[in-house]
Amino acid sequence: MGVAIGIEIGGTKLQAGVGRQDGQVLAVARQQVDRAGGAAGIRQALPGMISQALLLAGLSPDEAVAIGVGFGGPVRAERGVTVISNQVEGWADFPLKRWLEARYHVPTVVENDADAAGYAEAAIGAGTGCRRVLYVTIGSGIGGGWIVDGAIDHGQGLGAMEIGHTWVPYPDTSALAELERVASGWAIGRRARLALSQGASSSMCELAGGEVGEVTAETVYRAAEQGDALAAHILAGTCDALAMGLGNAINLYHPQRVILGGGVSLMGPLFWEPLREQTRRYVYGPFAEGYELVPAGLGEQVVVIGALLLAWQAAGRPLDDTIN
Repeated sequence: MGVAIGIEIGGTKLQAGVGRQDGQVLAVARQQVDRAGGAAGIRQALPGMISQALLLAGLSPDEAVAIGVGFGGPVRAERGVTVISNQVEGWADFPLKRWLEARYHVPTVVENDADAAGYAEAAIGAGTGCRRVLYVTIGSGIGGGWIVDGAIDHGQGLGAMEIGHTWVPYPDTSALAELERVASGWAIGRRARLALSQGASSSMCELAGGEVGEVTAETVYRAAEQGDALAAHILAGTCDALAMGLGNAINLYHPQRVILGGGVSLMGPLFWEPLREQTRRYVYGPFAEGYELVPAGLGEQVVVIGALLLAWQAAGRPLDDTIN
């Protein structure tokens, strides 16, 4: 039967997994991205990671029938060319599909990582059974995927759901900013560190071991849980910005299911409850009962799973074949 290889190339982590046609992951190798090594360093690391994943699964390289990649940045999916990475140098206009096919001699597909994740969630995760699925990942950045009738919408070829690059009011100012510069995990931590460096009173520094530079989005949430006023204020601004971005997307696309993934989505009720309430405020009235806002269901392997499913599709053996 063989296996497919699913690869995640993110801004902070690399994952290479092997899996079955139904999206079952048999083994995964992972490591952190060495930004100093750039794209060349990632390409140097990938063959070893793929070999490690195959070894962990007790498989040989000749059992791989296809490769799928979820890449952290815009791609020309039809050609399998990366356009750019905002976090790792050296990916501009790189023919990743051709590079992998020359090395492994199997069909290869390259998609944006959020598109791959959204595809997986729509197929076998939190969006199962829905025709119109909006997936948003909130981690070091904010990305999105728009899945209609089980297919990724690529827009004019570069993708169709760059929600992180939509504009919202920057909290406590009259300025506008891109959503990911307000509500991504990196941005939440940065806003907290800036306030602390300007002398604001908060327990966040203590929670971070006395180092302002170590304050993260997780620190903000923990402090808010403990009643810290500054942390609660930062979290409230985050939820409002996200709600505006999500509400606008819902008004434009009218999805059945809005799925949030990424590290920020793992926050608890102090995040989810106000986010759901405020999103509803921004949604056009007749649409308000037609969507659900839910957490992702496939965990940290979601991009790998999506890449696997897309790889099987490239090999001419899509998920539907396992059902029929």
